[in-house]
Amino acid sequence: MSDIFDSSGRKLAIGPELGRGGEGAVFDLLGNPSRVAKLYDNPLSRSQVDKLRLMAQRVSVDLERFAAWPLDVITDRSGVAIRGFVMRKLTHYEPIHHLYHPAHRRQRFPKADWGFLLRAARNLAIAFDTLHNNNVVVGDVNQNNILVSDNATVALIDCDSFQVRTANGVFRCEVGVSHFTPPELQACHFRDVDRSPNHDLFGLAVVIFHLLFMGRHPFVGIYSGAGDMPIEKAITEGRFAFGRHAGRFQMTPPPN
Repeated sequence: MSDIFDSSGRKLAIGPELGRGGEGAVFDLLGNPSRVAKLYDNPLSRSQVDKLRLMAQRVSVDLERFAAWPLDVITDRSGVAIRGFVMRKLTHYEPIHHLYHPAHRRQRFPKADWGFLLRAARNLAIAFDTLHNNNVVVGDVNQNNILVSDNATVALIDCDSFQVRTANGVFRCEVGVSHFTPPELQACHFRDVDRSPNHDLFGLAVVIFHLLFMGRHPFVGIYSGAGDMPIEKAITEGRFAFGRHAGRFQMTPPPN
């Protein structure tokens, strides 16, 4: 691995790899146990570079509290090419689906009770509200980029995909997971859409439903009509399986 530096030109010492995703990997930062480095496998576009620089400039106590927010950019020796960014190290956190699925919860959160689930849901709502108040939209709400700690606090990761608005425009979130996407965006190309906090709130509601209904999806039930009813179509058509009027949509809740 070639030498890397922070925005002040200080050389960074990279430790063991902690995890890998589709765009790159996260590494320990030697000598700084509270920080990690995300390094990209491929060169970034001009827009991605501008977005990361902007996010690092906008860091605040609130944003760092609720998200693995870019705290500083990481460059090559020239100081020009962006290789990645520095973020807070999250320890004792698990993906939220390890909490809302009962089987995983018994293994990963053995002391979690109903009150713990409610606190996690409340803290997640606060995290979204904090981001929205800072002109940030999560966009790609899903079960893998929300983490929960052993005391029910939450943190969001993959922040470089967030939608960030500026005085001159918006850096869009170009990805999404259909099961957490509101009906009006189900058929959209995300790279062409400016998302709103209200779009996020649909995904937030689905995650909270998962937490409080043992991992069930609100639009998955028994469909009495002809053919299959995939989740994406059920969302688009408003076929909420647990509502008082579910029968109008030929839906009933799943067993148990």
